[in-house]
Amino acid sequence: MKKKIILISGFALVIDQIIKYIVSSFHARFVLIPNLISFVYVENKGVAFSALSGKRMFIILISLVLIGVLIFMLKSEKKVNKTLIWSYGLLFGGIFGNLIDRIIRGFVIDFISLNILGYYFPVFNIADFAITMGVVLLIINSIKQKKVC
Repeated sequence: MKKKIILISGFALVIDQIIKYIVSSFHARFVLIPNLISFVYVENKGVAFSALSGKRMFIILISLVLIGVLIFMLKSEKKVNKTLIWSYGLLFGGIFGNLIDRIIRGFVIDFISLNILGYYFPVFNIADFAITMGVVLLIINSIKQKKVC
């Protein structure tokens, strides 16, 4: 179980950091699918939607606390299934991916820009996507567990 979580986490982290490195090297806009997905370099000094911008040390501390909470939650799990393994793996990988950016660069590199039916979503990165999917899987698992009981 631990090995699988570490493997998933490591994969998400490595992919996130490699793509951030490539995007930061070019600082250019790259249209992947016209009118849908673009890569654009953005420096995010906050968290989601640039909230807490300029509060770097606070955000680092919160990230470390979240990692501790996740470790506690994982150790408290009575039964760890595939959904939880993926959830924790993605959450750890995503949190560490953005944490590395905040510690080394002082900001998080965001680069995925989505335009769906004329609505532009806030620019995000692979780590953000991993965190979001990890939370979604955690919710799905929680709903499944309530139906079983």
